[in-house]
Parts: sequence; structure tokens; C-alpha cells
Amino acid sequence: MGDEQSRETATRWSTQSEMQPCCEKYARVELSRVGRMTLLKSLGAQATPSFESGVMHSGALDRQSFWQFADAAKEATEALAAQKMAVLPQLSIEDLRQVCTQYRFFTIDYISDLALLVAKLPFGGLRSLLSEILAEELGEGDPDKAHPAIYDRFLATIGVEPAQLHRSLPANRANLDSLTRQLSARSSAFGVGLRGMGGECLCQTYLSVMFEHLQTHPYMREHADRIDWEFWTIHTGEQDIIHGELTRQAIDDYIRHEPGALSELAQGYECSITAWNQFWQNIFDACRTRPGSVS
Repeated sequence: MGDEQSRETATRWSTQSEMQPCCEKYARVELSRVGRMTLLKSLGAQATPSFESGVMHSGALDRQSFWQFADAAKEATEALAAQKMAVLPQLSIEDLRQVCTQYRFFTIDYISDLALLVAKLPFGGLRSLLSEILAEELGEGDPDKAHPAIYDRFLATIGVEPAQLHRSLPANRANLDSLTRQLSARSSAFGVGLRGMGGECLCQTYLSVMFEHLQTHPYMREHADRIDWEFWTIHTGEQDIIHGELTRQAIDDYIRHEPGALSELAQGYECSITAWNQFWQNIFDACRTRPGSVS
């Protein structure tokens, strides 16, 4: 790809129209009797939760139905991720670089939001666990081991220029800013669903599917030996799976001690799923705006 075409691609990615932050739009939707939800799975449609009739009032959700709701949501999100990420091997290398670059902004905002959530939580097992995860994300005192720095090394080895590292899609900037506003304004229980479950229990699902398809791209196969895969080893391996399991257990303990928090917790998780799916939808919509971006 020539320099002129590369500049055109970068401009297209940095000037996508801004959309309404989906998290704030759906954050106060209440749950149905059993908390079941489905997600729209069409690549062309905005992925938003859909609840059955029979509105559940605050406090009426129990632990069993909450985890049924959470597991069904994760399963639907995994199916949606598989559908979205299947296109990765077909993208031009410029568009693949941009897709990977856009994820960078999620990793950065997640760390800041996790720090805010830790500050809002009462002392206890969940706060301690999330503090440990936060320390790992920040490199445990070594900035070179901070996960955004590790991810930037991956981006550099696939040919992403430093200037591209600050060009976030406006729609996704609005999306991420919306999450932070909601986290600040709502209860700590809402924040646990939004960034505790949403970050540790959901993110790994998408990243595992993304990594599976990313590795099959012709450029990635050809240059596999010189690409820095450390970020993916961390976030698609045993360490991140353990994080998800520990987070789930800590949240379950939190629910046992705070059963009245279930409704807010579920709303936060719903908001996270909506925002996360829209985040990726915005990225792939940007891919499809240029003819020839998918071969």
C-alpha cells in the first residue's frame, strides 16, 4: 500500500461520525423475571440487549437467576464475537492494523476505570482482588510491563506507526467516556457489573476469539516470528482465565453479602455488554466504509 493510500486510510479511521453513547441510552433498562436476554447477532445491526416482558423490580432478582442471566449474556456475546472476528483474515493489512490499534484505547480506559471502581468499593475480597488485577495491568511497579506498553510493542511489530496510537474513532471515544461517566455517577454495584464483570469476565471472551482469527491473517502468518505476542499470551492464556474465575467467585461472595445490589449489578453488566459490542461494531463499520478494505 502506498503512502497516499495509507494516509487516506488513517484519515478515514480518525474522522468517523460520532454516535450516541449506547451505555447511557440503555443503562437503566430493568430486568425481566428470570433475567434472560438475547443479543442481536447481525453484523449490520447495533448489538443491544432485548428483555422479555414482565419487568422485574429492584431487589427481586436472586443469585441463581442473575448468574443464568450473566451466563446467557456471555454465551450470546461469544457468538457475536465469533461472527465479527471471522472477517479479520480477509482485511487488508492497513485495516487490520487499524482494528488492532482501536482496541488500544479500550485497554487504557479500562485501567483508569478499574482504579475508580476500586476506590468506590468497600473493603473486602472483591476490592482486594480488583486491586491486584489493577496492579498487574499497571506492571506491578515496572512501566515497561504495564499492559498498554506491552500492547504497544505488539502494534509496533505489526507496522503501526507511532502517530496512529492517538487516533481513536470519535464514536468509540464517546462510548468509553460514557462508561466512565456512568461508573462515576452510579453505585459501586453498578460499577462491579460494568467494569468488574464487564472487564474481567467478558473481555477475555472477545480477545480469545480475536486472537484465533488474527493469527490466520496472511501478514501475521508470514511475520509471526518477529511479532511480539506477549500481550496475547497474557490475555488469552491461563492467567486471564484464572482472573475471570476469581472475579466471578469474588462477585458471587459480594452478592451473598449484598443481595440488594443484584439489580444494579445486572444493569451494569448489561450496559457493559452493550457498550462492548457497540465498540467493536463501530470498528468494523469503519472497515466497511472503504471499498476494497475486505478482500
